[in-house]
Amino acid sequence: MRKFSSYGAPNKKLHYYAPREALITNAITQLKGEKLEEGGHYITVWAPRQTGKTWVMQEVVSTIEQDSQFDVVFLSLQFLYEENDPDIVAQLFARELIKKLNLEKLSINSLKDFHLLFERGTLTKPLILILDETK
Repeated sequence: MRKFSSYGAPNKKLHYYAPREALITNAITQLKGEKLEEGGHYITVWAPRQTGKTWVMQEVVSTIEQDSQFDVVFLSLQFLYEENDPDIVAQLFARELIKKLNLEKLSINSLKDFHLLFERGTLTKPLILILDETK
C-alpha cells in the first residue's frame, strides 16, 4: 500500500506521486539539444518550494547518465552558501567539479585558473552541469 510523503524525494514504490514524464522529457531534450552537433540549451527550473524541482532534475540526470555521450554533474551549491569571496567560491566550485569529473590532475589555485576547467581538451565529452541551490 502506498503512502503520502510530504518531505524529500518520493520513492516511486512507496509513495503517491505525480508522474512528470513530459516535463522530464522536455528538460532532457533542452539540455541535450535536438541534434548533438548543435548543442543543448541553458535552462532554469523555477517553482515554489517543495514542488519537486530537485526530484525532476535528479530524474533528468539519471536518464542522461545512461547516455555515454555526455558527462553529467549534479552539484548542490549549499556548501557555498556562506562564502562571499568570489575567488574562494571559484576555487571551491572548481574543486567539486574536478572531483566529480575525476580530473585530479588539474590544479585550480585561484579565480585566474578557473577557466582551465573549460579549456578545449580538458573534458573529453560535452558536459551537462546541473546546479542546485538545495541539499
